[in-house]
Amino acid sequence: MSAIRENTVYLLKENVTGAENGECRFRFVREGENLRFFFDVDDDEIVSPFAADNENIYEGDAVEVFLSPDGDLTFYKELEVSPYGVRFYGNIRSDGVKNGALEKIPPAFRAKTALREGGWRAEIELPLSALIGFDPDKARMNAFRLDKRADGDQRLYALNPTLCGSFHRPAFFLGISR
Repeated sequence: MSAIRENTVYLLKENVTGAENGECRFRFVREGENLRFFFDVDDDEIVSPFAADNENIYEGDAVEVFLSPDGDLTFYKELEVSPYGVRFYGNIRSDGVKNGALEKIPPAFRAKTALREGGWRAEIELPLSALIGFDPDKARMNAFRLDKRADGDQRLYALNPTLCGSFHRPAFFLGISR
């Protein structure tokens, strides 16, 4: 898959093996001057002890979007939301292939979450004004789910699996299309 289509529901896959997994559904839309990302997660065991924005919520249950506004894979935004609406936001500088340097910044997006029987939902709304140089024809992204288990194990799921133990692989970002 080289690109994802707006307003199409995708199932995230196990990140290391790429195995099908029906526990998290993802879609995005561009509405006016905003990008909106939607996650619907089946989860019978929520682990998320975080209460303040920009805590390391990726150590628990969370959903994430990595977004390069102009297709430059050496710089991208990291947006995360916990099941309880705690946000994490940062700039990542990378060599375009693997992990990069993180700069935490105040969240420039809104998030709404709701617990439901057997899981939770998250909606992230990011103003395009927060994406300097946004070019819809060049922008690239990937979406993820972190599933922390009570025994300490953490499972990783991705829209486009990176086939390793890290999400920070910009080479696996996808183009976006209407």
